[in-house]
Amino acid sequence: MLANQRLAFRIARREALRYKGRSVLSITLLGLPLLAVAIGATAYDTAKLSKEETAEQYLGANDAYIEFAIPGAAIEQLNWDDRWVSYDVPGDSGFEEVPERDVPDTEILAALPDGTRLAPYSPQGGVGIALQAETDDGIASVQGYGYDLSDDLYANAGIEFLEGAAPGDGETVLNEAAAELLGLGVGDDLVVEGENGPTEMPVSGIVEIPWNLNEPMAIADSFEPEPLGWLVDTPDTLTKDQALALNELGLTVWAGSLLDEPPAPQFVQSTAPIDQAELMIYGLIVVAVIMEVVLLAGPAFAISAKRRTREFALMSANGATPAQIRSVVLSGGVLFGLIAAVAAIAVGVGIVAAATPWLEGVLGYRIAGLRVMPGLQASLVAVAIATGLLSALAAAISASRVNVVAALMGRAGRRSGSKRWMVVGVAMVAAGIASGLGGIALWSLPLMAAAIVLAQLGLVTCTPALLALAAKLGRWMPLAPRMALREAGRNRGSAAPAIAAVLGVVAAGMAFSMIAAATEARSEQEQDRDLPQGAMTLTLINNGGSDVAVDWDAALAEVEPRLRTRLDDLELTPVPEYSGWGGCGVVTAGPGQDVDCQWTAVRPEENRCPFWSAEISTEEAEQAAVEAAREDPRCDETVDPAWAYVDNVAGTTDPAVVAAYTDLEGAELDSAVDVLERGGVIVADEWAVTDGKVAFQQQITIWDENGGSSEPQDTFLELPAIAVDKGQLGINGMLLSPAAAEAMGMELSPWQREYLVSTSTEPDSADLESLAASLNQDFADGTARASFEVVDYTDPFVFYFVIAVTGLCALVALGATAVSTGLIVAEQRRDMSTLGAIGAAPSLRKRFAMWQTVVIAVFGAGLGTVAGFIGYALIRETLNRPLQFQYPFAALYGWELPWASFAIMLIAVPLTAALGAVVFTRATLPSERRLT
Repeated sequence: MLANQRLAFRIARREALRYKGRSVLSITLLGLPLLAVAIGATAYDTAKLSKEETAEQYLGANDAYIEFAIPGAAIEQLNWDDRWVSYDVPGDSGFEEVPERDVPDTEILAALPDGTRLAPYSPQGGVGIALQAETDDGIASVQGYGYDLSDDLYANAGIEFLEGAAPGDGETVLNEAAAELLGLGVGDDLVVEGENGPTEMPVSGIVEIPWNLNEPMAIADSFEPEPLGWLVDTPDTLTKDQALALNELGLTVWAGSLLDEPPAPQFVQSTAPIDQAELMIYGLIVVAVIMEVVLLAGPAFAISAKRRTREFALMSANGATPAQIRSVVLSGGVLFGLIAAVAAIAVGVGIVAAATPWLEGVLGYRIAGLRVMPGLQASLVAVAIATGLLSALAAAISASRVNVVAALMGRAGRRSGSKRWMVVGVAMVAAGIASGLGGIALWSLPLMAAAIVLAQLGLVTCTPALLALAAKLGRWMPLAPRMALREAGRNRGSAAPAIAAVLGVVAAGMAFSMIAAATEARSEQEQDRDLPQGAMTLTLINNGGSDVAVDWDAALAEVEPRLRTRLDDLELTPVPEYSGWGGCGVVTAGPGQDVDCQWTAVRPEENRCPFWSAEISTEEAEQAAVEAAREDPRCDETVDPAWAYVDNVAGTTDPAVVAAYTDLEGAELDSAVDVLERGGVIVADEWAVTDGKVAFQQQITIWDENGGSSEPQDTFLELPAIAVDKGQLGINGMLLSPAAAEAMGMELSPWQREYLVSTSTEPDSADLESLAASLNQDFADGTARASFEVVDYTDPFVFYFVIAVTGLCALVALGATAVSTGLIVAEQRRDMSTLGAIGAAPSLRKRFAMWQTVVIAVFGAGLGTVAGFIGYALIRETLNRPLQFQYPFAALYGWELPWASFAIMLIAVPLTAALGAVVFTRATLPSERRLT
């Protein structure tokens, strides 16, 4: 037995060395998916820092970082191994405010050994002061940190000078991100905009902060931001008792020496359990990927086995059994799988090693070194061997059934087609669909996985019969496509595996693209939209609280000139927003209290969804109630009516503002404005409007030191109303008139002022960045800040993700098409010689190869799209399973089609493959030179 296996491997090795090109192609097809996994595993393991490495990166040679939780109040620290510390306050009931007191540095030092040193430190990005620095293009925002870099505690923490030296009086240093953003180097001047005009600060050095590579930062001891905490350097290692003493002062401690301290018994690490639906999805994805690899690599083994038909016949004639022939072919699969895994791991690790600087730029911190996740990489070898066996299985079975006499006479390999294979293929597809439905009903992963396997294999089984049918269309075609179709129909043993390879890749790409497209559509359905796509707004925001009086006109006077520097023909239209903060004049806040008034739109009893009155005592009853709600048009809520409220809602009768918020025009806009001018409201709930009116119920919320209590009031208010399409008007679902706001006792919001922006400029990313930097400061004596936004409901990441996935699959599909076509063309050498002998033009071979490529690509892409639809249908049902029995309704995954993916797979791939065949196929026919 062992001797037979050694012989089989020796034959497989010699065959691989004899036909190096074919072997490399087979190994490549097997190794491409493994390469992706190797790169991902290496990058993940390399990027992940252990708790010790994280502490070393932030603290360096220092002993600890300390930060106030509650100044002066004793705390109980619950965990010691993380920068983010959880704590309890002994005796705190959760409702009473814990008293604080100032704790001077001297008191902190008194709790630590003599010789301890402290240095202000903020191990978190974005907590410095926002500096407005001049650039060649305008103004950019840089975070300023007030560190005295002459203190060696900062050097011990890893802040390294790349150029220059520590700053002196009036000087600063920049990190690389700031230097690149501002275009400055050592000796240049950093120009910072301030209240008293620009200030020039010479740049004395460029530094690197290993835990924050991407945030533009300027460091000078003249900056005075409030530090988060302190670096601590003690004469000896910081002990647990010393850390507990700091806890008594209200300080949390993160120390390298305490990382292994066990957490407190009440501390529970938040581990998100993997949902069963996610497990099902992951399982289906793994099955789909394995099927893709098998179908991708299978053609290479099938075509190779076909070309070795005479060799297998000789082996049989000399006494080899069918099992021994199968063993030889399967040994090739094991050998190629092993080589593919080793090569994929080596190349993947090398790619990550070469891309380390890019990876660190994406992560924003320095990595601790190259790591390869050896456990997962080792498992790749086992997966590769198994996949190689599966890929070679069909070829092995076919080779063991070779007709010895026919093969030795040169007439082997072409069998007449049989309609039964079409019947078998259709039956397998039907069985796959039935298995998928059963898997959904029984929530069974094996049945769903079987559905994917059966559907794809069924389509592969149908392929020879489909090729035979397509060959009959050749009679109406020109010479080259007629030859290609007839050759595909006549030589289905080679064409069908090639089509299967493209099918597997396209199926996976289309399934993933449809998932991404459905996710984007679902997120759009769940978005609250109050302004149309592309609308521009300016918002002035209260920096303090409701008790802070903001001079909104003064703030606008400061902001508007900054907008005009970037936006031409600027017009600002105010949008009054009304708030119920303060009790709507009904309830007055008492000592230590805040009052919030809300008016909730109430549907008439006959228009309410019956789900809310259904008796639900079991899960089955709840599911039945939700199913009934889906059939009732009144049950169109997307949020619980108890959470629907009127607060900070726009109120106006200006037709321009109404049109912007409601998208109405013409007579409909005139009707809406008329309702508002009569003291009414516009709502996005048609079931709340009866006879042109809507009723509101008042609710009062009293907030005090013991929490909040809500008291529904008996006060009802009926106002004129008109309904617009659901989904308009944002989370409030309505637009008030000033008269309606007054009737509700609501006042202009103390929190913000909003303006619609009209301009002839279409701001690009540079304009938006410049405006963001220009507005990144306080206005109106520090009481207000500003925000400029362009309304954008799209998610460009999803679009680019779909294009990236489709493009990657298209490249693999092109590769599979090219490899398969090349193997087929090489097999047709005798046919090409015959064509040359009878006088065929040299260009015929190019056109013949091109149309063979088109046949393979079109069939593969078409059948792959069908398989992708089936795969997505299963995954879609799995994704919708936890969503379909929720009320208010959650948006479900639908059948949104990724048209860009269709265009790439069904049009671009065949055209590109055809062009490649024309370019890379030699025009000279074999008969034009001696063959002997």
